[in-house]
Amino acid sequence: IFLRTNKSLKHPNKDIEKIIFSEHEQSVIELFINFMGLHGVSSQLPSFMLDKLSRNEDGDQGWTLFFDFFNHYLLWIFFDVISLKNYPRSFNENFKDSISKILFSMLGIKEYDIAKKYLPFAPLLLSLRRPKTHIERVLQVNFKLKDKLSIIENLPHQILISNSQKNNLGIKNNILGNNFILGDKFISYQNKIAIYIKDISYQEAVKFMPNGTKHDDLKNSIMFLTNNEFCVDLYLKINYSSEMKFVLGEENTAKLGWAKILGNTQKKYTIVYMKLCE
Repeated sequence: IFLRTNKSLKHPNKDIEKIIFSEHEQSVIELFINFMGLHGVSSQLPSFMLDKLSRNEDGDQGWTLFFDFFNHYLLWIFFDVISLKNYPRSFNENFKDSISKILFSMLGIKEYDIAKKYLPFAPLLLSLRRPKTHIERVLQVNFKLKDKLSIIENLPHQILISNSQKNNLGIKNNILGNNFILGDKFISYQNKIAIYIKDISYQEAVKFMPNGTKHDDLKNSIMFLTNNEFCVDLYLKINYSSEMKFVLGEENTAKLGWAKILGNTQKKYTIVYMKLCE
């Protein structure tokens, strides 16, 4: 059996990609997997190298075969370790045992609270390139928001230019036509996303607001799932209820600034915006 790693960068939906049976006299079975490879979606190599390897049409020979030479031995070591019959394996509560620590290190998990929630999604966590649809699905399951939570991409984000990068008269630090920048800030569309939660009640929305019971949990979850690469905003589309209407002297209505409505409204909902991660 020759263990090989799928070089494609598409997010896999299974652990074993394919099995090829050789027609030679000494039959060799090639088993292609989607985890723990030196190339492919689980690799730690830079993206430009992985992209070049994935586009290399060498018929699974050449560089692909070179990497799979090492992948084969790496995967066999992993297989032998988990297949040992006489090795004592025990797990303690709260994942305090050494085996759990090793497994969590492979997944990049440092906090045990996160481990309890995201361990069922281990194949997703093994990949450093997590698609938006999969992250949405994970958040929907963990926060019980099926078909209510989505992620908005490519939002405008204002970035301030540091003093060392600004143009200064009399100092040769920029070249016109090369790296010359005007102004104190610029707009980027690659550094910001938003979590949009719709069709929820006011009492449910309060839990996601600052000081709410689910606010920090949602913040830590999105930072973990996106490797803390983005600034994140939160949009809450709240269904209208009578407790959102401002009534002077009433203490059971919404707090000022958190979806409190002044006067009469014809809308069946209101949208609250706040920053989640900066």
